[in-house]
Amino acid sequence: MNKKTASILLFEFVCILGLYYLFVKKDTLMTFGSCSQAVNVNQYKIVKERDLLKLINVCSKNGVYLNGSKSNYDYLKNSLIKFNCSHSLRFLSAPRSFVALASYPGSGNTWTRQLIETTTGYFTGSVYTDWNFVGSKECPIRGRVFIVKTHETTFSSASHSDCTRLSISKLHFASFICILRNPYNAILAEFNRQNRVRSPKNEPLSPGQWVAPKQMFTTERWSKFVHNGVNEWRRTALYWMGNKSKSKYVLVYERLLENTFLELSRLMVFLNITIQYHSLYCVTSNVTKSFKRTIPQWMTINYVYSTELREIVNKAVQTVKSGIDPILNLNGVLNSYFLPTNHSSN
Repeated sequence: MNKKTASILLFEFVCILGLYYLFVKKDTLMTFGSCSQAVNVNQYKIVKERDLLKLINVCSKNGVYLNGSKSNYDYLKNSLIKFNCSHSLRFLSAPRSFVALASYPGSGNTWTRQLIETTTGYFTGSVYTDWNFVGSKECPIRGRVFIVKTHETTFSSASHSDCTRLSISKLHFASFICILRNPYNAILAEFNRQNRVRSPKNEPLSPGQWVAPKQMFTTERWSKFVHNGVNEWRRTALYWMGNKSKSKYVLVYERLLENTFLELSRLMVFLNITIQYHSLYCVTSNVTKSFKRTIPQWMTINYVYSTELREIVNKAVQTVKSGIDPILNLNGVLNSYFLPTNHSSN
């Protein structure tokens, strides 16, 4: 190698190194210097899990302990308090294959739809005539929505009034998202929804957040509801998660609650939708409403579930654990749902 060639190679190396520090290294320092800085710099970049994990790691160092545990989502929310989301929702411009958003009632389907709508920018639909979503006002067969809520254990049932007008009784889902939630909490949430009453003045709750009265949990009505509810929870979980003929994604409610950004980004990969960080940030704004039911302090799992009821719920969890595809890797989640049967109510 002559001197001239060596000089050219050295010059090229210096240029490349300079460009690296100017664009790559500089961007890295800007992106991951602090939580608030990272949030702003990344706002209009495409979300990739590797980079999102870095962002979460930076923001977790700026956070606080909430309820005794770390929540990366809440750390990010703390840096997005003043985030102004101008996000607007729209219908599809062209039909897409239907994706079922399936769950047992009380598993967070409504909240999940809000998150999906805010993240994707598209309205979601339903096989029912729901009152609280624009996309639910018409039959999904009209082709303006593609993610469709259902609590049914069937791939085709549609009971929407608009579907009936169109003589449509079946929808055909190409894939599905199954929301899995701890049955103890899901059954309690659904019981509260069906039996909610106005709260006493010393426990002010907003409309839509009312709960069942305390005395009702010592009656046969509650016991019967748990027996029926756990059978339905088990049937729903086995039907959707045990299916091997459709492309599926299991969305664990507890994971979504703990780290909303990360779980939503993974869900978008399944849906083949590219999003920017800005779309994730929008879920912290007032665009996404809170549908979490506020409950009084006495309403604990330990209080409302007797030993007998715990035994039947645990049995259902074990049945689901044994009946679903091991490739789903949900043993750890399902194991966390088991509760000890030797307890005393408070």
